[in-house]
Amino acid sequence: MSITVSVQSSGPQASVMLRGVLDSMSQATLKQQLEPVMANGAVSQIRLDFGGVQSMEAASAGMLMMLSHTAKARNKTLGICNVPAPVLAMMHKANLGKVISIQ
Repeated sequence: MSITVSVQSSGPQASVMLRGVLDSMSQATLKQQLEPVMANGAVSQIRLDFGGVQSMEAASAGMLMMLSHTAKARNKTLGICNVPAPVLAMMHKANLGKVISIQ
């Protein structure tokens, strides 16, 4: 399975909608799709919308933590929203909420 990433930017905010499975195979796709958003100086807030994510591997939590550190280094905030219950449980188990705001 793979992940589909769609980005919508409006001023300083970028919404990134994710659909599919976030696993070791799809992490590279997510990072590649996020790089232009991270590099965009006009964007200061990035919201990852997990509403369409069916499942997430534990290793992906580490990748999300690294994305958060990259965002901070570029003076951006990174947040996660609309997380389905099974994926949210995985995020809590990985203590991801200590690094990234999860709504």
